[in-house]
Amino acid sequence: MKYIPAIVLWMLFLSTRAMAQGNTKQMRNDSLLLIKQQQIKSWEQERLKRQERSRTGFLSKLTLLNPDSVTELKMRNLGLNKLPDLSRFYRLRKIDASGNNIKRFNKKFFKPDSLEIVVLSDNPIKHICFPAHSSLKNVVIDNGNLKRIPRSTRRLKQLKTLECTNNNIRHIPRYIKRFKQLHEVNLNFNRVKFNRRAAIRLAKIERILLAGNKLESLPDNINIMTGLKRLNLADNNLSLLPVSFGALDSLETIIFYKNRFTTIPDVVFNLNQLVELDFYYNQIDSVSEKIGTLTGLKRIYLSFNKLESLPGSMKNLNRLKFLYIHHNQLKILPEWLTTLPNLTILDAGFNQLIAIPDLSLITPLEEVDVQHNNLEDIPWKLISKPGIKRLYLRDNPFIEEEGKADLKKQIRKKATPGADIYLY
Repeated sequence: MKYIPAIVLWMLFLSTRAMAQGNTKQMRNDSLLLIKQQQIKSWEQERLKRQERSRTGFLSKLTLLNPDSVTELKMRNLGLNKLPDLSRFYRLRKIDASGNNIKRFNKKFFKPDSLEIVVLSDNPIKHICFPAHSSLKNVVIDNGNLKRIPRSTRRLKQLKTLECTNNNIRHIPRYIKRFKQLHEVNLNFNRVKFNRRAAIRLAKIERILLAGNKLESLPDNINIMTGLKRLNLADNNLSLLPVSFGALDSLETIIFYKNRFTTIPDVVFNLNQLVELDFYYNQIDSVSEKIGTLTGLKRIYLSFNKLESLPGSMKNLNRLKFLYIHHNQLKILPEWLTTLPNLTILDAGFNQLIAIPDLSLITPLEEVDVQHNNLEDIPWKLISKPGIKRLYLRDNPFIEEEGKADLKKQIRKKATPGADIYLY
């Protein structure tokens, strides 16, 4: 036998040991995976047993109910494969049949003349047949795997709200524009194409929710939606707005949470009826002085951006109640904040603040969050301010590890009775 160098033997030993350790680790992982799978299986079996007991109990109780007194039926999460006969319940106003295994909803289900609200969410729906001359006003079909809004919806002449979130709907049907009482359409998290045709069909709707539809632009004829009061376009891919957006005179709330704006488009400052402005989770590094012209604003959400300062014109926002500017890059809060006569909540946590003005001067102020900043001075006046309810001070330099207990005692003595002061 030829001589085998010691280094080769050593490498063979290490390789063999590594393989053994690898096999042991894999066996351990396989064992843990098996245990987890058994736990999930056991949990699912128990869930099905509970569901069966609930289903049996509901169906038994249903036969005993007095139809003269029943106005609402809750039969959610019962694992029903077919609908029970509800024809004798002629006074029903609301039915919640969500979380079952029902594929078909026929006319008979919607028979009661008094029925106004149906919740059909979380069912593997294949077919829905709404009857003509129905009194239905509110329809909810979330998580139904719908590829389109059911055609029979066009028969619901009294429909006021339509909610079909988390489906695969692509188009706004033509008949939507013929509804006279419909004021809210919620199609969040679908695949809707918000194009010129859709704008025409939604022109009379007051509240439109199209969050999570991967929209990259808005139609240039959006100005025809003159009755629009609330528009939710959160969680899309928008970075620009058409000039025509500035003509939406009735808009009171716009939500652009989680989009790709680097600035608030100038057309927004033409919307004189705005009460709520939401640009959470964008990439905004500055705000135009024009925001001061929106004197009706009561709620501003600008958190999770890149702001280093606030425009001085915001001192004109005398109706402002809620200001959320946490998770930015602010170093100083401006003095004019103390002149806002209606400010109730100020959230400026998770910035780089080295100083804040005397916020105790704001009479209606109830909640202040300045945690996780660089404040060296303890805001004693704010701590003892009459009317303060919640004050978040965590993670600031004035809080020293060794002195936390003593500081807490001092704060407890000076704090407004009933106020919650969060120090750590």
